[in-house]
This record gives sequence, C-alpha cells and structure tokens, in this order.
Amino acid sequence: MIRINGKSGLSGLFLLLAVLLQSILILFNLAETTDSVNYIMYINNYIIGFLIILTLVLKGGSKHFLAIAFFACYLVFLMGQKPFEPEYDVYLTFVRLKLDTNQYFVFSCILFLGLAVTYYSYSLSSQRRSGNEQETLADKGINNQAIKPLLTVMLAVTLPCALYMQAKIVIVRSSMAYTSGYLINVDVPAVIKVGYYIYSTVVLLYLALKPTKRQLLFVLGTYILIEGGFQLFQGRRALFASTVLFCIWYLFKYHNIGKIKGKYIVRVGVVIAGLVILLFIVEQARDAKSTALTFRFLRKLLVSTGGSDSVIANTIYRKDQFPASGIAYLLDPLINNPLGNLLFGRTSSAQGLMYLQQHNSFSHWISYMTESSLYLSGHGMGSSYLAEVYLAFEMAGIPLVSVLVGWLLDKLNRIKFNDDLLRTGLVFFIVRRIFTLPRDGLFSWASSLIYLIFTYIIIYPFYYRYCRKTPEI
Repeated sequence: MIRINGKSGLSGLFLLLAVLLQSILILFNLAETTDSVNYIMYINNYIIGFLIILTLVLKGGSKHFLAIAFFACYLVFLMGQKPFEPEYDVYLTFVRLKLDTNQYFVFSCILFLGLAVTYYSYSLSSQRRSGNEQETLADKGINNQAIKPLLTVMLAVTLPCALYMQAKIVIVRSSMAYTSGYLINVDVPAVIKVGYYIYSTVVLLYLALKPTKRQLLFVLGTYILIEGGFQLFQGRRALFASTVLFCIWYLFKYHNIGKIKGKYIVRVGVVIAGLVILLFIVEQARDAKSTALTFRFLRKLLVSTGGSDSVIANTIYRKDQFPASGIAYLLDPLINNPLGNLLFGRTSSAQGLMYLQQHNSFSHWISYMTESSLYLSGHGMGSSYLAEVYLAFEMAGIPLVSVLVGWLLDKLNRIKFNDDLLRTGLVFFIVRRIFTLPRDGLFSWASSLIYLIFTYIIIYPFYYRYCRKTPEI
C-alpha cells in the first residue's frame, strides 16, 4: 500500500512512476532497441534525477544534504552538458563520438541504474535507525578533547607545509599553459609533501572535536584556502566545489540544523552563486579566454563541467580495446599508491607514455585511447566510477555498486560528534571525496588513505592513552 505524506510523498510517487516508466522502456528496448525509445529514456533520466533531488529537499534539506549534493553533482558532472547540445547521443570531449542505438541504450541504462538504485538504497537505509544514537561519549568511555593539544601542535607544524606546497604548485604551473602543468611533477621536498598530507588528516580530526566558533573560523578558513582556493587556481574546479560542499555539510552538523531556515537558504544561495561565478571565471581563464561575464556563463560552465558522460560513452565504445582486464583498471589505485611504490621500488612519473607503461590507470588509458595526441599534450578526460565498474563487471556491476553507494551515503550522514574521534575523522575523509565520485574513480582515494593511516599511527598511542578510559576491574 502506497502512503502519500505531504509534498515529499507526492514527489516520491511521481518519482516511482518515472522509475517504473523507465523500467518498461528498458523492456521494450530489450525486445527491439529503437532510437525513439532511447530518446524517451534520455528525457526520463533527467526527470528521475530532478525528482530525486526534489523529494530529498522536501523530506528535509539539511537532513539529506549529503545525498542532495551527491545527486546534484551526478547531474552536473554526468548529465549537465547534454541539454545544451543538439544531439543527445553525441559526446564531444576529446573527439566527437556518436553511439549507435544499442550502445546508447547501454549508456542510458547505466545512468538510470546509477540514479534510481542509489536513491532507493539510500532511502531504505535511512529508514532503519539504530537505537543507540543518543549514546554519549561518556557512555562509551571516550574523552576526545584530551587529544586536542596534540592536534593543535600538529596543525601548527603541518599548516606551513600545506601552504608552501600548494603555493609553489600554483606559482610553477601559472608560468606555463594549463595542460602543460600535468606533464611535469612540481619539485617539492618529501618532508613538505608528507606534512601537507598529514595536515589534511589533522584538520579533519580537529573538526571532529567540534572546536569553538573562533577556532572553527581559523581552521575551516585556512582549510578552504588550501584545499579549495589553491585548487581553484590550479584549475581543479571539482576539488574546490567538493571542499565547499563538505564545509556546508559540516556546518549543518556543527550547528545541529534540523530544518533549514530562511537565512540559511539565503547564505547557501549566495555561496552557490559565488561558486558558479568563480568556476566560470576559472574555466575562461584556463582556456585563455575573456573573463567577462555574460548571460551565457551558466551554459558554458555546464557544458565544460558536464563532460564526464564522455568517459562512460567512450568506455562503452572502446571496452574491447583496453590491453588489460577491466578489473586491473578498477583496482589499480589500490596497487599503485605511495605504499605500493615503496614496497615494490617503483618511481612515479608524470603523465605520458612512461606513466602508461607503469600503471593501469583508467583515467590515463581512456584519455590515451580516445585521442593520444591530446593526452600526450597534457589533456585528460578524467574518470567515472560508473565507467570503471562497467569496464570491470559490465552491466551487472552497476546496481551492486549503486546499492553500496546509497547505503554509504546514509551511514556517512549519520555521523555525530559524540562518536569515536578516529571513526569520525574517517567519515569526514570519505565525505570529502563522495561529491566528486561521479567524475572520479571508485578507489581514487587510496593514495590519500595511506597518509590518513600514517597519521593515525602517529596519533593512536596518545589517543588510546589519554582519550579512551580504561574500564575499572
């Protein structure tokens, strides 16, 4: 029996009908694939995406902000370009690629399953709430604040390393063309690089302590500058956006905002509007174009940012051309990372043929196979978790991974400040990367995880000694 509770229930009903329609269209295409059914599926995917976001907003914008932001990024990165292009089955990143009827049907199914299965997995998981959510730190025998002096010292030591490293990268790469910067490794002392990666973890742990508002202003402000502003100057717009979205989500948690008031809507709106303008300016500047704002800036931004659908399309088109098995590309980040390089004595290299010989990196190989000359000149198509999973497991892997992503979104969103410090830090680490997942690899976080574990190893003896109370016998 279907229950309709208010506007969110009505929106959810329309969403269910759209999903059922898409399922029926898939059955029609399985019997006989046609362009007309493909086009209806193309339109319906947008309807499903917008209905998902609308339903979550009506259920509670602050409560479901993490999922809303993920699906918004999904629409922007994977579906943002097509509404401004005349042909729905043509992809223009690197080369012009037109999928045939059967190939586009596969593409449409991937997007549909990524949207619908993830949403319903998240929705079902969020309905199951554990009974011990009100348990306090005292109940768990944990005093997180005891480690705050150590984290303060570590923050003071690693912050200059982070500032130096990011500033030097910006300065070096600003003297050359945008794409040329990816053909070199900026020479930064190893101790500075390690300090920067430790800083990234220390900030997340410090935020997990729920610092005072004055401390929060400094820590979050410098974090946005280093992980957001400097990334924007390097043309890494997605990382800047993910940093801003993480900070908004964190502030919802910090202030325990259950319902978004009008003033918060205005503030978030201003931030998003400013973000859009900044991203457009960076897009124009990195391509050596005029930065004059016009009424077409939003269109240009979505066209340039929403090109990750080409990664999925080219994977479908070229999946039989990859020299190694699909699983090798999916798991490559788990093998080729700082720890793996240390254990096997490998040296890192910049983008190019040498890198391809050393790694089964999906993003590098799909770029090289699509247009080698562009790849060798420093361009890259990026990646997408959906493309990697499809290459590894074909269509069967998409719903399985989507179930896990939906479940993960709910588990991450449940985190509270009355939890174990190291667990909360890990959740923050994952949340930082969940927003870019549609245009990133499934395991692309592996290298950063090595540094997080390294930082945890340093901190754990102090954490266990001073924060975790020994039970009385």
